[in-house]
Amino acid sequence: MQTRKTYRRRIGRVLGCVALLLGLLLAAPAVAGEPERFDEAVAELFAAGFLGDEEALERGLALVEEKLAADPDHPGALVWQATLWSVQSGTAFAQGDRETGQALFDRSLAQFDRAVSLAPESLQTRVPRASVLLSVARYTPDASARERYLETSLEDYTKILELRTPAFDSLTVDSRGDLLGGLAEVLWRLERHDDATVYLRRMIAELPKSRYAVMAQGQLDDPDTPAELTCFGCEDW
Repeated sequence: MQTRKTYRRRIGRVLGCVALLLGLLLAAPAVAGEPERFDEAVAELFAAGFLGDEEALERGLALVEEKLAADPDHPGALVWQATLWSVQSGTAFAQGDRETGQALFDRSLAQFDRAVSLAPESLQTRVPRASVLLSVARYTPDASARERYLETSLEDYTKILELRTPAFDSLTVDSRGDLLGGLAEVLWRLERHDDATVYLRRMIAELPKSRYAVMAQGQLDDPDTPAELTCFGCEDW
């Protein structure tokens, strides 16, 4: 059974991963055919809200609710609502309310899947689901569920790389590192070490002297250590 401390750590990972991976959405020109960039309107409000600014969170929620009232199938609004439910799930688990936590998490997963099905070529839907499921998988003891989350996360990270490859060099070091690190970590946790090594070597070659390169080399030098190659600094959230 996971402890409350573990659940609090999981919350921090979810928040930090989503915040860092937003760079993949905002640091480069929009992908052709990308739906309206709703994430730009709510990202900062949700980030501030998750850090304790209740007024900012309420404003972000109001924007989401307003958008969904006008368009119940808006992928960007759906995925932010799903992210919120995932964070609330972790909070409920940390407080010992497993029933509420599980209900919120199941609801979050269903909403993420719905958003991706509505906009499968969209960074707005792929980025949050990839990062949330990877962070949750790290703390999921059930092997079957963990593998399911990792496989879905891998699907999303692969699509994100495909969409971002034309503008990859314009992304920040953190964005490139988190994308390559996310792919490497998911593959490593799925015990696909040869495939993971391709991305680890890219991190070393393309991000020299960065913290990502250091962690990638460390994973290669000590393959028995559980891979955590993305979302640095999440514990501070």
